[in-house]
Amino acid sequence: AEDDEDNDEEKEDNDEESLAEDDEDEDNDEESLAEDDEDNDEEKEDNDEESLAEDDEDNDEEKEDNDEESLAEDDEDEDNDEESLAEDDEDNDEEKEDNDEESLAEDDEDEDNEEESLAEEDNEEDNDEDNDDEDEDLAEEDNEEDNDEDNDDEDEDLAEEDNEEDNDE
Repeated sequence: AEDDEDNDEEKEDNDEESLAEDDEDEDNDEESLAEDDEDNDEEKEDNDEESLAEDDEDNDEEKEDNDEESLAEDDEDEDNDEESLAEDDEDNDEEKEDNDEESLAEDDEDEDNEEESLAEEDNEEDNDEDNDDEDEDLAEEDNEEDNDEDNDDEDEDLAEEDNEEDNDE
């Protein structure tokens, strides 16, 4: 009975010691897990920072590439604008030249019409003068005819008078 009691006490001591070791192992496991979590958090944070830095670098490179591409497109647009303006200037010059030539042709035509009109006026004046001369000549002829008739009448009257005088004699 004493041996059983001793064995029970020893077994109880061993169980308590085993439980204490189990508690210590559990504490060690929890501490190890906490350290693992801390290590994992630090590693994750490092990885996140590294990933963000790489993302920033990638974004910077992509932005730089896009900026260069955009600048190249702007240069191309500017070249196209300059080319378009040059073509517009050339078209305007040609149109102005055509208009100038057309305007000169119209001026020449106006000048020709004016000369023709002046020639017609001169011709009309010449005709008027000719008509005036002709009217004057006709008036002189009429006047001469009237004078001749007057002279004939006067001669006739004188002849009658002479005749009467002769008869009286």
